[in-house]
Amino acid sequence: MYNLIKFILKYHFTILFILIELIALSIVFQNNQYQKVKFLNASNVVTGGVYQIQSTILDYFKLKEINELLAEENARLKNEVFEINYVEIPTIYQDTVYVLDSLFIDTTRQADYRTGKVISNSLNKQFNIIFINKGSLDHFYKDMGVVNAQGVVGVVRNVSEHYATITPIINRDFNINAKIKDSGFFGNLTWNGVDPVFAQLYDIPNHIIPVLGDTIVTSGYSHIFNEGHIIGFIDKVNTVPGKSFININVRLAVEFGNINYVYGIENFIKEGIDSLQVEN
Repeated sequence: MYNLIKFILKYHFTILFILIELIALSIVFQNNQYQKVKFLNASNVVTGGVYQIQSTILDYFKLKEINELLAEENARLKNEVFEINYVEIPTIYQDTVYVLDSLFIDTTRQADYRTGKVISNSLNKQFNIIFINKGSLDHFYKDMGVVNAQGVVGVVRNVSEHYATITPIINRDFNINAKIKDSGFFGNLTWNGVDPVFAQLYDIPNHIIPVLGDTIVTSGYSHIFNEGHIIGFIDKVNTVPGKSFININVRLAVEFGNINYVYGIENFIKEGIDSLQVEN
């Protein structure tokens, strides 16, 4: 304790100068958008590099688990391709054959999926953030929708050349327009900051009767996510006395404590709409 006091007394002017400089820089970054963006990009590079090294070491011990997840995802994708590109044709022998249906193939590409690896992830904060090892050089950009094999993960928040941060569903700033898949009724989905397993869907009319286990998907009423991406499943329905709407507890499809790879959705439709807005 004596040595600490002696050190502070000896260098108190230097310590005071550093504190004042930090306060001044904080004020500059908070009140000037250009400096704020530059600072975030620079911090992403430094922080991302540290997380990359840490992630590389930890990944060595997760290879078996990661390979199993990739194998499951490959199987799911193959099944989806089969269902999209082939139709059932019953024969007179009551058998069913599958033929390639060119009418169901969309020749206009609406989106590309960009792979990114999660190198840092938080669960126990009000404003959780996910770091990935891909950035602008890999075609990731701000406000890009992000999913994984299970469902919707979040939206890209900030991007540097080699790294990006994602605002996940389990972040108090996140919100998305979502709907009940079977009925089509939609509302606003947010997270209340309590449990990373559940989110909350608001503003659903109270005259409908949601079924526990029904799927909640993206509504398509935004430029970020197309319609139909899985968000979660109805876990509990909460009525609000005197209100014409109900609130729904949604069990999230994504296990945020076990994310390894994500996919950024490069939405060509969004890019076209954005360009029109700029021209106007």
